[in-house]
Amino acid sequence: MKSSVYDYLNDMDNQPDSYTSSEVEMGDVKRWKKAFETRRGKTGAKWRKYAAAAALFAIVAAAGGISPVRQTVYAGVKAVTYDLAQMLGIEKDLDPYRTVVGRSLTKDGFTVTLNEVILDRESLYISDTLTVPEAMDSPDDMMAYDTYTEVYINGRMVSGGAGGGSRQADEYNIVSDLEAELPGVDTAGTLDVEIRYYVMEGDSMFGDIDMGSFEFTASGQELSIDTLSVPLDQTFELPDGELVTFTEYTSNALGQKIYYEKSDDGYAYDMELRGEDNLGNPVSFYVRYGNGTEGKMEVEAIDNGYISDEATSLTLALYVVKMPEESGAMPGSEEYEQVGESFTVQL
Repeated sequence: MKSSVYDYLNDMDNQPDSYTSSEVEMGDVKRWKKAFETRRGKTGAKWRKYAAAAALFAIVAAAGGISPVRQTVYAGVKAVTYDLAQMLGIEKDLDPYRTVVGRSLTKDGFTVTLNEVILDRESLYISDTLTVPEAMDSPDDMMAYDTYTEVYINGRMVSGGAGGGSRQADEYNIVSDLEAELPGVDTAGTLDVEIRYYVMEGDSMFGDIDMGSFEFTASGQELSIDTLSVPLDQTFELPDGELVTFTEYTSNALGQKIYYEKSDDGYAYDMELRGEDNLGNPVSFYVRYGNGTEGKMEVEAIDNGYISDEATSLTLALYVVKMPEESGAMPGSEEYEQVGESFTVQL
């Protein structure tokens, strides 16, 4: 049975209620992050599976007033820049959909280079490189540097939940990808995009370096045209009586997603969709983003791979687990239980 995000959080000091922002030391924040990274490293590079845990991990990091960073170091990486296809493990050609920026911002010895972006419905995929002023002698040195972003579309800040991963390219460079959610934004047309970067160095908690902004235009029109959309109308009742309705399945070069709506504003249960395609290949979806009454699930590509182009249908079942009401140990992946009957998605 593969580990869930709860297994990773079990090893962390996850009781932030006992702290205030004035009491939390930078070392505490780093230990929280290091515990998350160390635990995750035992199962390999499965960081994308746990991007949806941002809301949970943010509860811990919120005591320190910063956002979490998911970092995975790969030994022997030679190139300083990566395109998004490489970063996300996608074999399909993304050239028709990418906006190549290739510009840099430099301040206080740091340089952030925005490599490329892709707009996909309500998501913005970003590839960037952080160049640091001092050599990183070991993978642990990556923990000393954090970056985070604010995304503006047509002058309005729209960035929501975000998740991604980073790799140490060499002793001075960290390459990253980020998937930023843009709820309520129609990305099918041409948009004015601004991405503002911040760098947090060493023991600085509140003295983040404002690196400035990248401004450019981007369009998701071609990717929108090449996206398969299948309407769904599958409603399930969770153990507490809350209703969850799966409304749409989409598939394009960036992967497969399922959108849902909920009857209550909250996150009492974590959800997974598990099953297989008509060829017998295992398929699963995890919650990537949720804002209370609606959200998005993404295909679990790390364990099972992206859904085959040859598949004509998916048979899926909903599995849920109760979220803890108080801080403490999180349930393991084996505690997910099936709710209702399986359903079929015709592709």
